[in-house]
Amino acid sequence: MSNFDPRTYWHERHARQFGPESVGYVGLGVPFNVWMYRVRKDVVTRALRRARINLRDLDVLDVGSGTGFYIDLWTKLGARSISGSDFAPYAVNALRARFPGIRIHELDITTEELPPELGSYDLVSAFDILYHIVDDERYGRAFRNLRALLRPNGYLVFSENFLLSDRETSGHQVSRCRTEIERVLGDHGFEAVHCAPLFFFMNRPLKSRNRALAAIWHVIEGVTGKRDLPMLGEVLGAALYPIELATLRMVRSGPTTELMICRRRD
Repeated sequence: MSNFDPRTYWHERHARQFGPESVGYVGLGVPFNVWMYRVRKDVVTRALRRARINLRDLDVLDVGSGTGFYIDLWTKLGARSISGSDFAPYAVNALRARFPGIRIHELDITTEELPPELGSYDLVSAFDILYHIVDDERYGRAFRNLRALLRPNGYLVFSENFLLSDRETSGHQVSRCRTEIERVLGDHGFEAVHCAPLFFFMNRPLKSRNRALAAIWHVIEGVTGKRDLPMLGEVLGAALYPIELATLRMVRSGPTTELMICRRRD
């Protein structure tokens, strides 16, 4: 059991700098994080298309909405209805101010009992939040709750690090191995439909020992870490963006975070 208090951590992180870096990769600066989110948009949109999921027929809930990136994306893709959620009070208030026409729930997905007013959905998204659940019991409970929020045969779309072997643990993050995550998914009634890498060069290559990838990442961290020269991150992100997208279209797996689409098994 960890002493990490996730609600306080995320509330304070959002309050310090609400924006792309408060939900993205800390230390890379806002401009580079913006380019990372553009990559996410392309990958997620393509993955939904490949899985033949048409959001126009679906009611969608985004879990851990943060600054609202995926609420925006689901809106642009024409979801029939959209709800958002977060458990950090700062984020909840900011989301309600930004999206006055969308229902925003204050929700801890690891809770023992879901609030009944949440209802059920055809698709639930949970991006870049599950590996921040450091307690294993709560991690399993999150998947139990995600399943409970879905209608029969509904879809769960989420991101995870899917390590190849042993987990990697830090104070506010646990990167679990693929076999462990797949076991949790199976235990809670999910079957995988589609999986794709979210990044190749533009995120830490935590699943690879390739020296070239490590060197590229070292350069990215060095350039984007120059806080007095934020435009360097903008220029580097713009240069890498087309290379990243072209690479991701050619590979089936990658050295870092991946997207997975699962269906609730009934």
